[in-house]
Amino acid sequence: MKMSIGAAFSETFAFLKANWMQMLIWFGGALLVVGLLGYLMLGSTFSAMAMAPNDPTLIMGAFGKIGLFALLASVILYGVCMLIWRGGMHPGEAPNLGWAFQAGPAFAFGMFVVMIAAYILIFVVMLIFGLIFGAALGGAGAFSPGALESGAIGGGTMFFMVILYIAVVVFMLWVQGRFIVAGPVMADRLTRNPITGLSESWRLTGPSQWVIVGFYLLFTILLFVYVLVVGMIVGAILGSLLGGSVVGAMISLIISAALIYLPLIMVSFSIPVGVYRAISPKAAADVFA
Repeated sequence: MKMSIGAAFSETFAFLKANWMQMLIWFGGALLVVGLLGYLMLGSTFSAMAMAPNDPTLIMGAFGKIGLFALLASVILYGVCMLIWRGGMHPGEAPNLGWAFQAGPAFAFGMFVVMIAAYILIFVVMLIFGLIFGAALGGAGAFSPGALESGAIGGGTMFFMVILYIAVVVFMLWVQGRFIVAGPVMADRLTRNPITGLSESWRLTGPSQWVIVGFYLLFTILLFVYVLVVGMIVGAILGSLLGGSVVGAMISLIISAALIYLPLIMVSFSIPVGVYRAISPKAAADVFA
């Protein structure tokens, strides 16, 4: 179904309004568990490294523990993400923890593979253009700082490089837009197979792919303005009230997290479902609790 930007905004904030408390509970609990897990797994390791900074065995062991902690944290956070999406699209249903903590990492792995493939494609394209322009401009040294300062690279080439960079950014937004509803599809269908989510997302987003890119850009601009304005207001008020003390800085950090970062996280949970409901006739027929 062809998506409109207005419908995507409406569905995103409808999901946020209906499920903000659920997001706070699940995500807050997940952060608490991850923080406790990190303290138990890494606290003694960092203390030992501080006492013996030149011990290579401690450094190698730390890398292993950090990798294991990152894996466990991703399982918890992506599992919670699936629980939030499933609970928002099927209100009243009992949380399916077993499914969520399998489907979440599977979704993360699928998106990881997609993004790696996208970066490889970008690398190949950039390498080809680099070889072409390097040969035309006199070898690999043509893009060195000295060449830029001396004017060896003309304005037309610089303009083309800027256009190429913008094209890379747009391409990455397009890739994210084509697979934006993969997670909600998996949550809606209660599947653990990321191929199902990715392939269905590719099919559903086809008619609206560039509208989704525009929605992404517009939402990013609005979020940037929100963060900038709220950060300036909170910083000015708390700076004048607390006088720059250490305690004041901590209070300012906590309030900023509550007013800026927490809303950003909840909006990031809501956007994929909002787009999914805006482009999927089946999802659009449902009603948020």
